[in-house]
This record gives sequence, C-alpha cells and structure tokens, in this order.
Amino acid sequence: MKETLPRFAKSSKNIVNFSNKKPKYRFRLVDFKNKDYKTDLLLCQTQCNLEILPKGVMVVGNFDGNDNIIPLLKDEIRSISLIRGKETIDTFCLSPMHILLKLGIPSSISRYFKVYPSEHKITETQVIIKCDEYQLKLITSGNDYGKLLRIFKKAGYTDELNLIQKPTLSLLNYNLY
Repeated sequence: MKETLPRFAKSSKNIVNFSNKKPKYRFRLVDFKNKDYKTDLLLCQTQCNLEILPKGVMVVGNFDGNDNIIPLLKDEIRSISLIRGKETIDTFCLSPMHILLKLGIPSSISRYFKVYPSEHKITETQVIIKCDEYQLKLITSGNDYGKLLRIFKKAGYTDELNLIQKPTLSLLNYNLY
C-alpha cells in the first residue's frame, strides 16, 4: 500500500470527480520544495488546479496517480509572487488590432480582434507561493494574469502579493520599411 506525505489529503470522489469527465487542468506544478521531508516524489510537470479561498489555497491535482490536494492555510503563506510573462505585439498595417491600437485602445481589449495568432503573444504567467514548510511554483497561460490578480485580491491576499511584470515589446513603434 502506498504511503503519502502527511500534508497530502486524499480527495473524495464526490468533490473532485462529480462526473465521469476528466477535469480540465489549467496550471502545471513546475517546482515543489519541502523543507522537512526530503523525498524523491516527482511532482515536476504535474497538471493541477488552484483553488483560491479566503481561508487558504488548495492545489488539486493528479499526484502519484491519485487525486490529491495540497492544502496551504492563509496563516502559513508568507508570500505569493505573480510574474506576468513578456507581451509581444506584432501586427500588420491593415489588421483590426493594429487600427484599434493606433486609436488608443489598450492591447488587453484589441487583442480579441487579431487576425493571426502571432500578432499578440504573452508568455506564461508564474505563480510562486512561499510558506514556512513549502514552496510551490506553478505556471499557466499568460492571459490569466489579470484574472488571477483579481481573485487573489478578492480573497484577501493583498498583503502577501508581490507583482512582477515583464516588459512589453511592441513592434509597432519600429519602422522596419
């Protein structure tokens, strides 16, 4: 019989899998450091979800082939770093996105009018949660930065948040012709 770490909680099939569908995971656990237990669990590149609640944060994923939960209480969390990826804007002259940008509409709105996927790209967003005993590093899509920021602030984590934004590279300002 497999033994799990003391901090891993087995999830009930009624909570996580209320239907026969596989859950769609939005995050990937890249790094998991535990100060007390030096184990060789391969949690790297595990797909998971992040549940942000006022009393704590839960990382729900398929660790070791079983549905498990890593609970992090709000009192244990020392800092949460949100790192927004690098934004690249590369449009062509008659693109609707290009016209909207020239009219002064922000890229967060005008990106929905791009013709090609390569016109607007944001590299992945990183979430680093540091606790007394753990350090978790998760990555997700670059477009999820604003939504994550709102959810963390709404749940009451404004004191623990560290916001880092990588620069925006707009190729509209360069004359290449």
